[in-house]
This record gives sequence, structure tokens and C-alpha cells, in this order.
Amino acid sequence: QVHIRVDMGKDEMDTFVFCVATKKTAVKLAKDMADVSVYCPERRAGDKFGLPASLNVLSELAEVSQTMLDSKVTAALNKYADLIDYIHFSDQFSGPKQTEETTLVKLPDVKKVLMFGLNMPLKGRSVQEAMEHMRPLMQLVFYCMEKVKRFRLSKEGKNKADKNRLRVEEMFLKTTHAARAEAAAARREEKRRQEKERILQEDDPEKQRKWEEREMKRQMKKKAPKMKQLKVKAL
Repeated sequence: QVHIRVDMGKDEMDTFVFCVATKKTAVKLAKDMADVSVYCPERRAGDKFGLPASLNVLSELAEVSQTMLDSKVTAALNKYADLIDYIHFSDQFSGPKQTEETTLVKLPDVKKVLMFGLNMPLKGRSVQEAMEHMRPLMQLVFYCMEKVKRFRLSKEGKNKADKNRLRVEEMFLKTTHAARAEAAAARREEKRRQEKERILQEDDPEKQRKWEEREMKRQMKKKAPKMKQLKVKAL
């Protein structure tokens, strides 16, 4: 296989996730890739878009499918369907999903990328002949780059995409609140431990006594029941 990745600049791609892939690869992308599994996990049959039945389309927004799958792209995907494993365009690419054992305290860094997975037709051909046979698909890569650079979502599509990203961020913050609080508490505890070690290393009993008093007060305050202050309005 040949895997091609194009990193797009910040202003060279709008906000969307879009894939065309063989059925087997589409299932894998929807299950394993962080961006696809969140933004467009639903697989739709390729023949609904004028593509071979062997391909699936996964798209966050209908207008993206309509624009990306123009007559030139559709013709190439039909003619070279056996050479296509996947085409994956994303403004939210961060690689595979994190495992459940991994605790994240911030959203993963994302990149705007165009990725192409192509099958090399080596049967009965040399590598050079196979590459020559794939030349139209290499030209398709450059065509897609220019198309994505020029494409801009409609106002409605942009609003929907922005809402999708905001919802993902809110869900992440909600689910990781406890983990972030725990990490912050661990950092504070480590800072206190280092401070204690530093003071104990100093030959100053008075400073050590004051630190222990402060620490005792802090512990007592921590254990004390929290009282809510009630304000009563005068009639």
C-alpha cells in the first residue's frame, strides 16, 4: 500500500471530517479513529453517491459529500475502485482513539490533514509500472488539495460544525472534571512535600515549627464541615 498524508495550513481547510473507504476499512476507521468515531461514525453505502458498492462514505455534513464527490472525483473512484483503500479528510485529526485506561486531562492536539490509502497494483507489474498505473490517483491527490483549499462551508454548515466541536469539548470537560481535579490535588500535594523536605533540610527549628503549625491548621480546616453563609433581607 501507499499512504499519503498532506498537512494543511490553518486557513487552508474548513471545519469538517469526511471519508470514503472500503467497507472493511470504513468499519475500522469508525471504530478506531478519534475524529471519525466522534464526528461521522455512520457509514453510508457508496452507491447512494454514485460510487461502487464496495465503498462506504462517512461524512459529518451532507454538503461536504456533495462538494467533494464531484464528477471528476466520482469518475476516478469508479475507475480505480480496486486501488482505493481510504480517503480521509479531517480538521480534527489526532490519530487513534485513546484507550479507556488512558486518562486525559486536556483534549488531544488536532491537525488539519488529507490522507489517502492506495493499493499498489503489483500483480504482474514492476513497481515502476504500478506507479505509472496509479498516476491518475496521484493527480487526484493534488486535485483534492486544491478543492479543499477553495471549499468553504455554508453559513448553516459552519454553524453546525462549530456546534459539533463545542459539544465534543463540553462532553470532554464534563467527563474529565474528576480526573483534572485529582491531578491538580496531586500537584499541590507534591508541592507541599517538596516544601516540607526543603524546610526539614534547613537547620532552623523555628521555621520548622511555624510550617508544622500552618500545615496543622490547613488539615483542620480541610476536615472541618463547610458552613454556608445565609443572607437575610430586611423586610
